[in-house]
Amino acid sequence: MKQIGKERLDLPLTLMDSAQCFAWVEREDCFGAVIAGQPVWLGADAEGVFAEGGSAALLRDYLDLDRDYGRIAREYAAIPAARRAMEACPGLRVLNQPAWDALVSFILSANNNVGRIRRLWHALAENLGEGCETSRGTLWALPSPERLAKCSEAELRAMGTGYRARYLIETARRVADGFPLERLRNMDCAEAHARLLELPGVGDKVADCVLLFGCGHAEAFPVDVWVARLLHNWFGQHGSRRQLSQWARQRFGAHGGILQQY
Repeated sequence: MKQIGKERLDLPLTLMDSAQCFAWVEREDCFGAVIAGQPVWLGADAEGVFAEGGSAALLRDYLDLDRDYGRIAREYAAIPAARRAMEACPGLRVLNQPAWDALVSFILSANNNVGRIRRLWHALAENLGEGCETSRGTLWALPSPERLAKCSEAELRAMGTGYRARYLIETARRVADGFPLERLRNMDCAEAHARLLELPGVGDKVADCVLLFGCGHAEAFPVDVWVARLLHNWFGQHGSRRQLSQWARQRFGAHGGILQQY
């Protein structure tokens, strides 16, 4: 493995336990996935972050290693709840995933738990995607929008996707037909959010997850039932999830989505 950085990185927390990505598998104390078509294995220790496969530039961007998280922590140091949250999770990073991967992941996440989302993600990849052989075994990529668009609802339901099958197929067709998924990162966050809501199976929370984890909008603030409770209990905020997300973006600013992950 080659060293790609000396930053402190908690790989199990970032890749597996933080529910921002469902592609990674753990083998032999390493974590593997296909990133932008490249099979990658990652490892980390006290000396830094190491990789097998993938370019250093790709992986540093994916792992958000060039962002100064210490500076972000200082931005929120005057907010006790924010300070405690960031101190509790040293080594956590917010990933810069491919937008398509994030979109599929969070359509699958609706009314679901992390373990089942991961199983569904890998069922789609292993049944419909491309396999990449590596020194530690085969890694699988998600199917392309074009491949997923050709599936039948029955085919996806057989993999366990349930009612989400229709959303996945219809959204894949929209993306394959030219929906500007890759251009969302260069749009204003509010405009990109509105465009994502045009897609089947995408509501406010899924849209914010795609923007934060797949489009580089660090201000996007996904609100699920747990985050809503924290905003109630820690900040005295009430209202719909959309109202809470809008309040949080105004209150926490450009890095609010990173704070939300902590």
